Amino acid sequence: MSDPTPTPTTTTAPAETPVETPSTAPTAPPTVPTGPTGPTSLTITVLVQSGARHNFLLDTAYLDRHAVKAVTEPLDMTVTQLKECIWKDWRDDWDQRPASAQFIKLIQFGAYLQDSSMLKDCRLSLDGANVIHMAIRPAESGADDETQRSTKAGRQSSRERNAEGGSSTGCRCVIL
Repeated sequence: MSDPTPTPTTTTAPAETPVETPSTAPTAPPTVPTGPTGPTSLTITVLVQSGARHNFLLDTAYLDRHAVKAVTEPLDMTVTQLKECIWKDWRDDWDQRPASAQFIKLIQFGAYLQDSSMLKDCRLSLDGANVIHMAIRPAESGADDETQRSTKAGRQSSRERNAEGGSSTGCRCVIL
């Protein structure tokens, strides 16, 4: 019977130094990184109603460039902060830029993302593709001053507004 364990074989190189063959060389286990693996990045693909798309790479450099306050990781951003970043990076090939980031609505998996929620609570993945649809809420018809005055004064009937000389805006419905 032969011995089942292979015996190390050595060969002599021209310089007379022993060399182990690959079959008997000790194998080291693969190293597993311990601790943080470096800064995380989040890739978000924004789909606009017009069909245009744009990839955003959110990493520490992006957060610094956009002066996102009190955030060191992309998943610690709120949806409002993400909207502000999208609004600042508005592209020319998209629809007309809204007056502010408040008019942007973000939709993921058929649900609106709430402004106060954190991105880590929105089922976003650091590894895979994150597709978010962007819709623009239409601006109120009429002057901004008139809209602000009517909301501060409380609700008035259309007769009261017409009696005071104001315009009657009536009911409005927007389906996105």
